Amino acid sequence: MMKVADPESWWHSPMRYLATLLLLLSLASACTRTSVEEQVPVLGSREFTPEKWAATTTVERGQMLGSFFEQHPPGSLTAPEVKKLLGKPTGYYEYDENLAYFIGPPTVDSKYGKERMLVFITDKRNGGIDEIELVPPLR
Repeated sequence: MMKVADPESWWHSPMRYLATLLLLLSLASACTRTSVEEQVPVLGSREFTPEKWAATTTVERGQMLGSFFEQHPPGSLTAPEVKKLLGKPTGYYEYDENLAYFIGPPTVDSKYGKERMLVFITDKRNGGIDEIELVPPLR
């Protein structure tokens, strides 16, 4: 006579715990994003100043981002401060409040153009910067 496996036995087995752990790990890894500060070192290491930013190409601007974030940590910025440092936005990302600047070489194809954008997601109520993104991301 063939023995039928009890469905409850799997539920209480070590395999259940392993399957649950693997599912949670895969969900966690899919949800984690690399911060902009961690992405930008591959672009280069030029010194940032507002004057240099205003006078350079998008490639050179990308190279300045590491220096920019060292001088101006992301959590400390507001939209008016970003505009004062980087000037008028050169791109558009989803809403007028979001400040977007084209950076890097024109080797990227996205719905926003041929270059990456540095985007400052801005809180409409208080002008604070909620998040900073590279669109599309480097990694």
